[in-house]
Amino acid sequence: MPDPIDPSKTIIFSDFDFQNTLYRTGVSGNHSITASGGTEKGTFSAGLGYLNNDGIVITTNFKRLNGHINGDFNIRDNLKVFGRLLYANSQDNNPTNANTFGRSLGLPPTAKYKFEDGTFAPGQSSSLGNNEYLLNTVDRKNVGDDLTLAFGAQLKILPGLTFDPQISWWQTSGDSRNFQKAFWNGPLSYVVSRAATSSYTKNLQKQADAVFTYIKSIKNSHNFEAKAGFSYFNSASNSLSASGRDAATDLIPTLNASALPVSVSSSETEQLIYGYFGRLNYDFNQKYLLSLTARYDGASNLGNAYKWGLFPGVSIGWNVHKEGFWSNLPQDLLRLKLRASYGVNGNISGLGPYTAQGQYSVGAQYGGFAAVQNTVIANSELQWEQSKTVDFGLDLGIFDSRVNIMFDIYRRETNNLLASLALPHSTGFSSTLTNLGSLENKGIELELNTRIMPSASSFQWDIGFNISKVTNKILKLPNNGVANNRIGGVQVWDQKTGTYVWKGGLQEGGSMGDYYTYKMLGVYATDADAASAPIDKLTPIADKKLYGGDAIIADLDGNNIIDTRDQVYAGNIYPTWTGGFSNSFRYKNLGLYIRTDFTTGQTIYNYTRLSLIAQLQGDNGLSKEVLRSWQKQGDVTDIPQFVYADQQVRNKLFRNGGGNTEFYERGDYLAIRELTLTYDLPKALLQRVKISGLRLNVTGHNLNYFTKFSGLNPEYGGRDSGRYPIPRNIIFGLNVTL
Repeated sequence: MPDPIDPSKTIIFSDFDFQNTLYRTGVSGNHSITASGGTEKGTFSAGLGYLNNDGIVITTNFKRLNGHINGDFNIRDNLKVFGRLLYANSQDNNPTNANTFGRSLGLPPTAKYKFEDGTFAPGQSSSLGNNEYLLNTVDRKNVGDDLTLAFGAQLKILPGLTFDPQISWWQTSGDSRNFQKAFWNGPLSYVVSRAATSSYTKNLQKQADAVFTYIKSIKNSHNFEAKAGFSYFNSASNSLSASGRDAATDLIPTLNASALPVSVSSSETEQLIYGYFGRLNYDFNQKYLLSLTARYDGASNLGNAYKWGLFPGVSIGWNVHKEGFWSNLPQDLLRLKLRASYGVNGNISGLGPYTAQGQYSVGAQYGGFAAVQNTVIANSELQWEQSKTVDFGLDLGIFDSRVNIMFDIYRRETNNLLASLALPHSTGFSSTLTNLGSLENKGIELELNTRIMPSASSFQWDIGFNISKVTNKILKLPNNGVANNRIGGVQVWDQKTGTYVWKGGLQEGGSMGDYYTYKMLGVYATDADAASAPIDKLTPIADKKLYGGDAIIADLDGNNIIDTRDQVYAGNIYPTWTGGFSNSFRYKNLGLYIRTDFTTGQTIYNYTRLSLIAQLQGDNGLSKEVLRSWQKQGDVTDIPQFVYADQQVRNKLFRNGGGNTEFYERGDYLAIRELTLTYDLPKALLQRVKISGLRLNVTGHNLNYFTKFSGLNPEYGGRDSGRYPIPRNIIFGLNVTL
């Protein structure tokens, strides 16, 4: 191309796709061996496994060595004991910087990939650079150990009465370090700070359960099963971390090489949960079914007056096909079960061990002296989040259960939601965790399984299908003096009522996860077309007029001004429908299994695409869509004028971070999730070599997405700022049974 400074000269460059250097064909090997045996006095099982997985992103790797030993023993006629031991050691090296999959893809294709001496060029900067160079300047290592021990017994005390105690010990530990070698942050800045971090964490969970079970049948018609027990759960963790910098060399990645210590910290936490539970099951001739359950749990990390919660449940069922009037139908033509249930569940996930009591930070200085800072405000009113669920369903079997249908419809109301509440700055805290309000979820679920061919046929074909739909609605929020007790949201023009209304955010009667943004109608072809355009109040520069090449944003309220009130509903981050299909074919020793799944209704804000087209960082993006951008008066296109660093100049597409409807894409997809082909060698052939069974199989995972989403991963709603893509896996397997 001609040199823009001196057109008499020609600039020669190589067009290079840096995305091709980020991804590779991953190779994974998974090997395992198991042995089992026993007598009437006891049985055992033991196994070893090893996994080595090179990920599809360069430098990524995961290794795991695992083993298990299980044993069951009959001590006496009325006493059985068992033991379980599971252990795994894993090691990984995975990038955690979101720039790897987001901004860095915007490195111009004209940038230098390698210098003349064969070394990698760094690119524009560390956040917009050559991934192959940057990923190799980081030396990271994460090692984890996972150990589970479990022991239990079953004691028959009296006829029908048993006692089942069990204790378990689960310990995990992690040892990680991260070392940034000296590197070029762009072509001019050589960074030699060599930042290093190291951490060690240990988590220990101890659990004990004691369960009494009593089974009784009266006249072979009234059948009872009663359970009662106690559970104890203790979770303790501790961690130690440190960081340093200014190591003298890249050759020593451990923290001891740092000449300057930066920080050190440690923590210890503990949580206790006690629980009492009971269950009573009753059926009359397997015709009428009743189950009553209750749990009474107490957690140490709740407020003093709210540590304990009662969670009851009840379910009923009716096997209609066991009624006398059903006998008039052909045997096994139709089986029908009707059922209903109501239950209350408790939840404290996401609640820290000491959130209710408040937290303090130490280790810093104030006025030259050691200081203690209150970092989490205490809330002694924190209590259990409770979900009340009502469910109605049926199970239907047709033609000797060759066709089976399960259907459920439910409503779940969650009260005392654990959520963060913003606080005035005058309090000294930005937010506090509290029990906010109530949320409703309604849903339906349908599952269908069919066996097409009769069981005597040498060719078998089974079909499976499932689908579900969930909608959410906010029922109650804390009183805050505004309409619908709204938290956040935007005020927009409602064309139905002709007034401004509040949408989005959190408000009573609304939904969670709604998107609101500006509606893009096209691009002004000429300055004359834009002369009568509304004034753009969103642009950060003084000139608020619009010109040819600017985006046409809908002026919804017709006031000749584009501002934050001109926003429209752009979708929701949660899917409307989810489901899947499966087909299983079998002919003699040959089998084929196909599984697909789908999602519809979710919306993805493709921020990665926006940043490449809108030139937010002032880089020449890789998107080919830039080639059809508006360039001269009269151009008719859907991509506005190319402007260097659009975020800072005319804000054509960025729109205060919200973009416009052009970048809110449907995340609907149909995925070929699994395809497996198997072949079992004939028994007669295996008997000659004294092998019980030998199966060959090849499996493909995540083979293809049928989707209109333009990004790499359509499986999650929300903002896509760069995501690790779902890898396509091809697995070859050999299963030998001796």
